[in-house]
Amino acid sequence: MLATLRRALRAGGWTQARLAESLGVGTATIKRWLHGRGLTLTTMERLCTIAGIGIADLIEDSRGPDAGHLTLAQEEALGRDPALSNMFFLILNGWPPSEAVESFAVPPEEAEEQVNKLERLALIDRLPSGRLRARLDPAHVWQREPLRRHFDRQLKQHFFTLDYGSPETIFGAETVKLSPVGVARLRERLQTLRLELRAIEKQDRRTAALPGEWYAVLAVARPMKPIAEFNRRARSRGDQL
Repeated sequence: MLATLRRALRAGGWTQARLAESLGVGTATIKRWLHGRGLTLTTMERLCTIAGIGIADLIEDSRGPDAGHLTLAQEEALGRDPALSNMFFLILNGWPPSEAVESFAVPPEEAEEQVNKLERLALIDRLPSGRLRARLDPAHVWQREPLRRHFDRQLKQHFFTLDYGSPETIFGAETVKLSPVGVARLRERLQTLRLELRAIEKQDRRTAALPGEWYAVLAVARPMKPIAEFNRRARSRGDQL
């Protein structure tokens, strides 16, 4: 249970120093509490409230299956149905099904059917409090073919059609030369970025005074050699790029 609580706090962007400041104690006390020393039920409830979970959810989460990966069949089911995968990603990131109704205009009865289908696919659990829990770590790396095909069909085109000259478009670009070791570190950094974005979102949900809007974030790297070759051929043809 303590390991589950620590994960929930980390996912929400809570550090020991921040917890200490919020609860009016020293960081040494926070460290002791998070490892079960001197931790009372009242304090546990306060920490759960901060983490955005209930005691019942904490107990159920700690008993839950080790959801380190999805089966190929589960990924294929998500890849075939964009609406179903959207609902799953909402639940995976801690949002209730009502978010699909409010933000993506999904009819309530359709949202309920998607939830039922996710439950039949053993992708989610219903906890005693009524909250839904995905059977997957949010940090899961989506590298297998079904979800890659889903991205290729459903999302890639929306990034390609962005107006990168518009001030409303958020993007950054950098060109670097990396060894294979550097490339491996880059892969790790991109996965860390996903976790950082999730922590920003959770903190924003707690503190933002203004309504939020959904953003799709893509971080990708590709070799420059094919691009340089394309530009060289274009120059030889006299094309203007």
